[in-house]
Amino acid sequence: MKTQSPLVTLRELAQKEVEKAATQLGQVRKAYQQAEQQLNMLLNYQEDYRGRLQVTMSEGMANTSWQNFQQFIQTLDVAIDQHQKQLQHWNSRLDLAMKTWQEKQKRLNAFETLQEREDIRQLAHENRLDQKRMDEFAQRASLRKTDL
Repeated sequence: MKTQSPLVTLRELAQKEVEKAATQLGQVRKAYQQAEQQLNMLLNYQEDYRGRLQVTMSEGMANTSWQNFQQFIQTLDVAIDQHQKQLQHWNSRLDLAMKTWQEKQKRLNAFETLQEREDIRQLAHENRLDQKRMDEFAQRASLRKTDL
């Protein structure tokens, strides 16, 4: 029974690391997309609310209503600012997760290349042994013919 090469073990471990990094990348990408969607919803809501404010102002409005609109818009601006910062945070994490995955993938590729080279070297060695056996067999057969 042939024992497993250390390169095979290292390649398998590298493959698991790539899969783990890919899973993490997917999770971070999903969180980034959710944060982006939330920010877009807030921006759309802000735009709609400002539009309603314009319509209401053109029809005339009470001072207290104006103050309520202003306070709500300020609150909305703060929420948008927080979501923009959160989106920047997720963007940084996404970049880091992508770089980590790429590094793991490069490492896996290196092990695969080394394994391919080892397989080629092993095949060439086996071919030389087979050729040597065939040469010895042919030599023995030739000797038997001359002995007869």
